[in-house]
Amino acid sequence: MGSKKRKMSFKNKLPLFNKKEKEAEKPSIQSKEEVFDLSRDSFSDTDGSLEKGMVSPRDLIAPPSFYLGEAKEGDWMKVGKTFVRPFVMMGFPSAVGVGWLDYLYNHNGDMDVAIHIDPADDRTALDELTAKIVQFESQYAIESEKGNIRNLTKLKADIENLYIQRSKLEQNQENHFHVQIAANLYADSKENLEKQHQALDNSLRGRKIYMMPTYLEQADGYKTVLPLGKSYLPTKFRNFNSGALTSTFPFYHGEVMHENGVFIAQNATTGTPILIDFYDESKLNNSNVTVFGKSGSGKTFFVSLLTMRSALRGIRTTIIDPEGEYLGLTRALGGSHVYIAPDSDQFINPFDLEFEEVKKKNGSIEKVVDIKSKISDLLNLIGVMNGGLTSEMRSLVSDALARVYREKGFSEDPESLKVSEAFYDEKTDVFYPEGIEKPMPTFSDFHNKLVSMAKDERNEDLKRLAGSLEMFKRGGLYDLFDRQTSEELKNFKNSSIVTFDISRLEESVLRPIGMYIALQWTWEKFIKKNPNIKKRIVCDEAWMLVNRGMAGYEMTSKFLETTSRRVRKRQGGLLIASQNFVEFDSTEQGKAVLTNANVNFFLRQDNTDINALQDRFKLSDGEANFLLRAKRGETLIRVQSETLVGNVYAFDYEKNLIKNASN
Repeated sequence: MGSKKRKMSFKNKLPLFNKKEKEAEKPSIQSKEEVFDLSRDSFSDTDGSLEKGMVSPRDLIAPPSFYLGEAKEGDWMKVGKTFVRPFVMMGFPSAVGVGWLDYLYNHNGDMDVAIHIDPADDRTALDELTAKIVQFESQYAIESEKGNIRNLTKLKADIENLYIQRSKLEQNQENHFHVQIAANLYADSKENLEKQHQALDNSLRGRKIYMMPTYLEQADGYKTVLPLGKSYLPTKFRNFNSGALTSTFPFYHGEVMHENGVFIAQNATTGTPILIDFYDESKLNNSNVTVFGKSGSGKTFFVSLLTMRSALRGIRTTIIDPEGEYLGLTRALGGSHVYIAPDSDQFINPFDLEFEEVKKKNGSIEKVVDIKSKISDLLNLIGVMNGGLTSEMRSLVSDALARVYREKGFSEDPESLKVSEAFYDEKTDVFYPEGIEKPMPTFSDFHNKLVSMAKDERNEDLKRLAGSLEMFKRGGLYDLFDRQTSEELKNFKNSSIVTFDISRLEESVLRPIGMYIALQWTWEKFIKKNPNIKKRIVCDEAWMLVNRGMAGYEMTSKFLETTSRRVRKRQGGLLIASQNFVEFDSTEQGKAVLTNANVNFFLRQDNTDINALQDRFKLSDGEANFLLRAKRGETLIRVQSETLVGNVYAFDYEKNLIKNASN
């Protein structure tokens, strides 16, 4: 079933009187064909004249052959090429609750289970209960008279339980049933059948459940499990009351409780905690996460809570914050704040190079400088600034970028990032025996090279491109990205939480550029470093990066898609948070990001988004209706193929910290 039933706080006692002995006469076995006669044709004519020319249900489902094991191994059979061992349940625990048969239903093998239920006659059940009470009370009196107190406690409890059951039956609070639980275990060889049987028996015996092979009755046992609605083992029934019978049904309830997981929410169905280990490759294919919810659904609070709790697990987080909502939280947790704005005294140089630590197959770490990837990222940045580039312009711009790095002495060798000889800094009075880092190229260096190439090659298109990029050069209107990186930002990668606040950037031009640069610089300085440290990039209101109304959205959305694919190999994850699902789902890059996310959180949705969300994630109508009326903090969680409902629960100190940080 799609929903999970809350585990009951009580146990249903199974009736203590004898199993039902059904007085049914077995059909005589004349031939093997008659043993496996699955059903008569209900549509045949009375005299059988047309029967030979008609296809029966038996013809449609019968396998090509049957083989019954000999007497010494008469508990299995071979159906076609498949080996089958039929079972019927003969050993039961004294009390059962919801899910007591989960280990049978969830056996990791090929198996069919059938439950046969026959209503019992209430008068007969009352007589049997009364007889059992008389038997136990007589035994209790005899044991007491002899002074044998060994079984008195158990006998007294059994008597009280029988009185309760008889009272419920008399008041019509419960009914009694004759129940049979049978199963067919399948394997491709006799050896695998034995292994499967042993594994099943080990898992069930510890729970006081015994599945008995139908020795010398394997044919009847096999047919009992087939979907014929009939039991061929009439003497193998057990008495159940209503509560015990209800608990036999396979209620499904989703559970996600990873051993080293982050506490996410409380399971709304079972009340158990939901713990997700985003970086356990044995459970999740990648660490990417999406969070979608309408304004006011608690999206920012949830992301803040997840960030705090992840920090306790050693997960470092970088937040791209377009609305200025995470600054207080970052400071409260002792993180680093990077304020990107025209009036800020903190600067990021998008041309910064950084060596990458790559783990080799033998476990060693190799340092390399991936200049080609850096040029590709900068090429997209120039495209964002210019509102797009033609194929010819992309080729010329990439050539200009490569020349800038080459002329500055940079290569794929990590040593090229430093001045090799010893250096004495007169300003700080510090001597560096191994040299210092070289000054990185800036946007002005690139622009000057572009102007030079346009002049040398007399290329008017290149000249026009240089003119359109003039406003991003030092002294221009948008020159905040034409600076060397501020000293206090160079070691930000050691902080547990870093926030890039771009809320003060002009929305139509600078904000997508600022988001792109923050993502790009985070990739270079944060993701590529320390491959053994778990990392996460939080991109809030990510729909801005894929919005067709934003300048250069093709490049920003492409970079977001590339990040979602590449971040896994570097112990990283990408978290996308947005209140505009339709906008995000409207581009191929946005769809690719959704595909690459193994964990999805859905808070309350807007009517304009619910149809697209339901179609994209194949949600049921019930799940979609839940998202339309979900209260603040209620979330639908999709962990790969597992779906469950959670209540986001925050402790008082967490609420106070987030509330005070937001003020």
